[in-house]
Amino acid sequence: MASFQNLLQTSKGFWSIIASMLLIQFCLGLYSAQKLTVTHDEYWHLPVGLLSLKTGKFDYDRLNPPLIRTWSAIPLLFTSAQTGSPPHSSDPADYGDAFVRANPESYHHYYVLGRCSILFLSVISGILLAIWARELFGTSAACLAVFLWSMSPNILANAALGTQDLAITGFFLATVFCGWKFSNHLSWKWAVFTGVALGLAQLTKFTAILLIPILIIQWFLIRYKNTEIKSEFSQKMILARWLTLLLLSCFVLNVGFLFQDTIQPISNYQFQSSELKTLNELPALLQNIPLPIPRDYLMGFDLQRFIMQQDHPTYLNNQWELHGFRSYYLYALFYKLPHSVQFLLLLAIYQWFKLRNQYSYLKLRTLGMLITPVILLMLIASFSNNQLGVRYILPVFPFFFLLIAPLAENLDFNQRKLFSYLVIVAIISLPLSLRFAPAHLAYFNELSGGPENGDLHLIDSNLDWGQDLYHLKEYLRDNQIDDLKLAYFGTIPPSTLGIKYNLPLDFIPEPGRYAISASILQGRPYSIRKQDGSRHNLGADALGFFRFFEPKAQLGYSINLYELSPQDVIRWQTAVNRANRGLFP
Repeated sequence: MASFQNLLQTSKGFWSIIASMLLIQFCLGLYSAQKLTVTHDEYWHLPVGLLSLKTGKFDYDRLNPPLIRTWSAIPLLFTSAQTGSPPHSSDPADYGDAFVRANPESYHHYYVLGRCSILFLSVISGILLAIWARELFGTSAACLAVFLWSMSPNILANAALGTQDLAITGFFLATVFCGWKFSNHLSWKWAVFTGVALGLAQLTKFTAILLIPILIIQWFLIRYKNTEIKSEFSQKMILARWLTLLLLSCFVLNVGFLFQDTIQPISNYQFQSSELKTLNELPALLQNIPLPIPRDYLMGFDLQRFIMQQDHPTYLNNQWELHGFRSYYLYALFYKLPHSVQFLLLLAIYQWFKLRNQYSYLKLRTLGMLITPVILLMLIASFSNNQLGVRYILPVFPFFFLLIAPLAENLDFNQRKLFSYLVIVAIISLPLSLRFAPAHLAYFNELSGGPENGDLHLIDSNLDWGQDLYHLKEYLRDNQIDDLKLAYFGTIPPSTLGIKYNLPLDFIPEPGRYAISASILQGRPYSIRKQDGSRHNLGADALGFFRFFEPKAQLGYSINLYELSPQDVIRWQTAVNRANRGLFP
């Protein structure tokens, strides 16, 4: 322990430790990126990003801002990757179809390159986490924070995919960090950095709109009646810096859209969401006010809010709900966080409240600053109708790690022996959560039953996002199966991998071999792909009868294999008849 502390005292030693942990994360992520099938939303993100880079247009799919899509596609500019010739479509999977058809032999390699771009952002985010934790608490705390980041299965799962969730997590961290610097120093430099970070976050995901109230709350938490900060600025100077911050973020947002169709009056829009519809109801004079926001961003934000307000089937603990569950994300954290992290969070909460007078850096102001993003994001997500996975609250994870980080500074094997040993044991056990690699996406902790039983609690991107189709291909090849019936929860057509199959019958079992995705098994309505790539709309619980049967195998935790005999079907029919007559086994 003493030698480790001595190593941390030098800048070279500290950064070598940080670099080692982030290198491990990068290697694990690269392994996952190569092994996993292209996932559900990822299927169109990369092609849309490449289209935007080549055409300079951003209206192919407005449901997400363009920054991370184009960032992921940059490596493809140095390859022979083609976009194909997709028409503008309301179904973004059409862009993925065109991309795969245009690059039939090498499309997976291109998706891996896009995933590597996200892995790079994960490393940068880990470095920023180290910088902030060291400034707040010390070098040992910084090492613990980065260890939690690099060993987190949820972070690793999203770092290895070409989607926006890891990126917005990094930009949440960067914006709040810059806002912390700005609140403490009120300099022009940090006003500029915060404005740039806020603008980049807006270009990453619409969730970033929450950063504006977070920065305001953070400002008051840090500066209100804080005698440690000597304010030498007038109110005008303070307002000038805030105005600079907000205008710069707006400028960065416009740069990201190449200033296309910006500064248009409200009257040029017809909004759908309840929030923005109120703008269309303003008096005619006010509707002539120009909005300094790119049209594609505003229309995308409106479309996403409209979709989020619609009824959407949400699954939690074997129950379905059209309006979401207020406790969904609490359960998601209970099931998806490793027990060691949960235990460290409980110890950290105890420390923040019980030991704040003993350690100067455990200030309630700092605590408030770190939990503000957690509370706001959890509240907004919990009252949404569209609850599809823990990835929606992934930005709270680095703040959890920052809350835990001071535990490393307070280890004392003389005065607090039990406490210190508990912390060490929890830290040492954390890498055990990576034993399911490369299936980090499907991680569930031990008390929830592990990933094998994850679909009893959560589905969709918590467990099954179409990532295990390569497992199915290998299984069919090794077992020489050519009469499969498949219901796959994913956007890439299985036929592009050479898988030959038919669709199962809705609501009626028949003898045969089946592969059923976990989300569909639990009753999720979905539009599944046929052999020719066209779609069949599967109704709610259309294949739920498979829950009656024991699977023969489970592939990657998200695809169940069944072999139904005529006797199995008779047994099911008998059970159904008995249930209809009120006779239960």
